[in-house]
Amino acid sequence: MKETSVLLYVIILSCTILSCNPSPNSTPNNTLQVDIDSLDNVLTKISKETAIPGFAAKIIRGDSIIYSKGFGYADLANEYPFTPQTIHTVASISKTFVGVAIMQLVEDGKLNLDDPINNFLPYEITSPHFPEVQITVRHLVTHTSSINDEFDDGEKRPSRLLEKSRYQSDEIPISLAEDIYYYDGIFLELEDYLKAAFTPTGKWYSKSNFSDFKPGEKYEYSNEGSNLAALIVEKISGEPFSEFTQKNILKPLGMSYSFWHYQELDSSISKLYIEKEHNGNKVFEFPRYIDSSYPCGDLKSNTEDLSKYLVEIKNGLNGKGKILNATSYQTLLNPQLASAPTQERDEDALNDEYNVGVFWAVSEPGIRLHKGGSIGVYSILYFNPKNDVGVITYCNLAHPDFGKIVNAIREFEKNLE
Repeated sequence: MKETSVLLYVIILSCTILSCNPSPNSTPNNTLQVDIDSLDNVLTKISKETAIPGFAAKIIRGDSIIYSKGFGYADLANEYPFTPQTIHTVASISKTFVGVAIMQLVEDGKLNLDDPINNFLPYEITSPHFPEVQITVRHLVTHTSSINDEFDDGEKRPSRLLEKSRYQSDEIPISLAEDIYYYDGIFLELEDYLKAAFTPTGKWYSKSNFSDFKPGEKYEYSNEGSNLAALIVEKISGEPFSEFTQKNILKPLGMSYSFWHYQELDSSISKLYIEKEHNGNKVFEFPRYIDSSYPCGDLKSNTEDLSKYLVEIKNGLNGKGKILNATSYQTLLNPQLASAPTQERDEDALNDEYNVGVFWAVSEPGIRLHKGGSIGVYSILYFNPKNDVGVITYCNLAHPDFGKIVNAIREFEKNLE
């Protein structure tokens, strides 16, 4: 029950959404407005036909918002609408913030991407298959470390429910009850969680937690590699990863509605939904929770804040960023896999396993992106340097129809090239 990766990439062919309400700062011409209206009609139709309770989309051109809209519900039981201001977990898009944090430390001279990770960790982590090969920070941030996500979590995940299920035991399928039980475990601090999984004396350690290729030799997407990178940020900075990113990324960009841990479970935060079948019902609410492995996928944000982030990243590629210098942005956002190609080399514009910068995927046409998927979320964030257009969209049910949303937005965005 970890972050969705391969399944998500198969299901979602593209991802982005436009707003039918242009920003006051933008002045779309008649042709653009016709295209926006057409996109809005398609998304409205999808929202009426899909099982996805709610989703939001925002499209940016330059520094201006040309589309921003929410569809459906953030909370089905109370009929709270899903809006661009709705806060929701964005899943693996969170990894891009780990990448920025790592590059801030590189920029400050506190680490080098080619430094061994054991220079910074409080315990030693080494592949049992290649003990003579040191895993480096670069291996972590390019998904070539050989650290995989397949270890046995045990009877329960290292996470804790923050609310009780709203259902009685006879109101939900057994499989959902089992999922809820699985997530109602004991929360561990990031350092303790990773020690238990990747050091020989750890509770969940196994040689199979490391793939059988030499570190640096092959691309293999790794949630745990990004968690280890976040732990390195903690050890170098002397503060929790959540606090470091709040101080050095979120606050400088004015992202006032973004955070790693649920602060309050109020109506501004979307519910999570999961698809099951029981007594005629197909969509059930899943209790919100806190997870020990939060850096890889637990950022909570909304399209308003994420648009500020995306504009900064777009500007950074052009040498005009605020939170990193031009050299750091070039490393962050440009391909790093000259000698370690990914397994999936297809040239689809939104293929996020074609190449990678520092936790930022780079597709063959040069689109920078990241997708995400977990319980109660599919998401995508990307920008196209050719037309200076950025897209943000996410939903509150991991459902194949999200691919329809992404495809519709991608078709609109392509017309702007």
